[in-house]
Amino acid sequence: MARKLSLLLFLGLFALAGCSNDDDAAEDGDAGNDGVLITTEDASISTVNDTERTIGRLTSKTAPSITAEVSGQIQVIHIEEGDEVARGDTLVEIDPEPYELALAQARTDVRRLEVSLRTQRRELERSEELLEDGYVTQSEFDAIEGEVESLEGDLEGARAQVSNAERDLRNTTIRAPVDGAIDERMVSEGDYTSPGEPMLTVVSQDLLRIRLPFPETVAQRLEVGQPVQLRAPVAGGDVDGSISELRPGLAEQSRTFEAIVNVENPGGWRQGGSVNAVVLVEQRESVTVPNDAIIQRPSGEVVYVIEDNTAHERTVEVGRRGSDRTEIRNGLDEGEVIAVDGAGFLSDEAAIRTDEE
Repeated sequence: MARKLSLLLFLGLFALAGCSNDDDAAEDGDAGNDGVLITTEDASISTVNDTERTIGRLTSKTAPSITAEVSGQIQVIHIEEGDEVARGDTLVEIDPEPYELALAQARTDVRRLEVSLRTQRRELERSEELLEDGYVTQSEFDAIEGEVESLEGDLEGARAQVSNAERDLRNTTIRAPVDGAIDERMVSEGDYTSPGEPMLTVVSQDLLRIRLPFPETVAQRLEVGQPVQLRAPVAGGDVDGSISELRPGLAEQSRTFEAIVNVENPGGWRQGGSVNAVVLVEQRESVTVPNDAIIQRPSGEVVYVIEDNTAHERTVEVGRRGSDRTEIRNGLDEGEVIAVDGAGFLSDEAAIRTDEE
């Protein structure tokens, strides 16, 4: 009796399992005889932004290296690295005494020559009167006139020496050529400096020069004037700019070429920092479809065009891919109905049904 009960229980469970499998088959058979359940959408024309992305480096457009224009011992340094300075601020003072003495000597030479020239001009006037009366010869008059001309030339040279001495004296005080910050200081008080020797580097943070590296394969796609959207990791907000120049050569180490963008500092951007850049290479109107509509098959990327509740496999040429839509460069026309959700379960000539049905 127990064996009969066990057999009946087993047959009952088997029957229940069969019913469950039939129900699952009915659910999966959304394909069934009625076709695969999908959603559809019309292929539409959209604006496609063709872009190139890179990470650039921030540099200061104005970063003069300040050098000495006169030689001498450095007496006072008014700044330290990192200090903010305004144009015209005093940065360094060189011992002015030798240049003060040189200026005094030059001015003395000018006064001496002015006195000599006045005396010689009066002599020339008297000689001219005596020449008319015959008391001096023409050659004597010409000699005096030549002396006047020589003194005039000497006086002009002496006045130039005064100007040079005044300029040298002014150059003993080193002033900031631009607004900015002291990036580097290479001298100390007591050092002896000479013309052309670097002393300081001032970095202006107001105008920035952004270097954007690109692979050489992209070089032919970029042009001066193309819009660029910039974002620095250290500061929020986008900054709009444009390519101002393209470097003609490639970097030796990286084999990349650089596009240059000049912008005003929006605030918080610093030389040496990085910036994310998106260059708008081209903007065009193209057919686009949802990303889910594009299916990878052995023949390539395809979409399924729906006609009379039947899916027709269509190989397409894909262009730019966006976050939710993809450009179709060839193989699909505007307005054609395509499968979206469920497209991955389709095959060519498969029957379909939509959620509306």
